[in-house]
Amino acid sequence: MRKRDFVVLGIALLLVAAFLVEEVLTPQPATLNETPPVEPEGFLSPRWVTAGMDGEQVFLHWRSVPGALAYTLWRSGDPEGGYRVIHMGRDTTYVDQNGLVHGKLYCYLLTATDPEFDESGLSPKKCVEFGGGEGNDSR
Repeated sequence: MRKRDFVVLGIALLLVAAFLVEEVLTPQPATLNETPPVEPEGFLSPRWVTAGMDGEQVFLHWRSVPGALAYTLWRSGDPEGGYRVIHMGRDTTYVDQNGLVHGKLYCYLLTATDPEFDESGLSPKKCVEFGGGEGNDSR
């Protein structure tokens, strides 16, 4: 890695750490605004590859976005809203195993962040019935 790459990675990690500290200190959960972010020109929204279950976990996988520095994963137990950030990172996979209830439908959204810290528009919604088998696209 070049020095510039380390600097960009360091800044991204500081922003993630600041966000996580704010999440812990904020009394109300962060929720996704009903208006999706505006997608910067030429910067694509993430697209799902798969979502499925294995035992007590939901496995999520999405395609990488060219130029993305990191991804933000949102989850809700209501397909119509109330999404909360559950993960921020560089990987294109995530295993959700926190606070899941059997028989409940969980929906996920993704955004990508570029090196200028612009956020993409939202991915399509991906819903999984926990304890109900394979992941299914929502309406």
